[in-house]
Amino acid sequence: MMERFLAPALVLLLPLAARAATPPVVEHQPALCTLPDKAVSLCAAVSDDGTVAATRLYFRREGEKYYSFVDMTFTGIDYCGTLPAPREGKVKAIEYYVQAIDNEYESIRTSTYRLPVEDVCEFAPVELDEARAGAITVFATNGRQGKNLDGAFVRTGVKFVPARK
Repeated sequence: MMERFLAPALVLLLPLAARAATPPVVEHQPALCTLPDKAVSLCAAVSDDGTVAATRLYFRREGEKYYSFVDMTFTGIDYCGTLPAPREGKVKAIEYYVQAIDNEYESIRTSTYRLPVEDVCEFAPVELDEARAGAITVFATNGRQGKNLDGAFVRTGVKFVPARK
């Protein structure tokens, strides 16, 4: 008799359980190139059936072993993050991806994108807000990254947070 009442209840709860385990959705249009010595602003549309808890932009100089990251902030439309400026002659390309985590600890990340650093770039994703460009906090992901930002990036206005070993 009890099974007769439990079966319909389980059928109703299955869609809720499946929905609760759904990771966020990240939509990002990769930039084609960027300019040297200019902070980079990258944005992504992030949505979730619950709450987006954190969105991060992981980056590294092409060929480096470890990524660093910056937190992305909600702008009212998208989540945007500002990367330190790649130093002229020191960085040929930046590798990056976006990761989002929801309130259920479900996470997703985009593919890894390659952002060439070129002297001429028609639609460069340059950070136009001087306050954001001058107050970038970069977090290391590995203790072997040391206590300073990779020298291939401009350190002015950048706070670097080393990872614990």
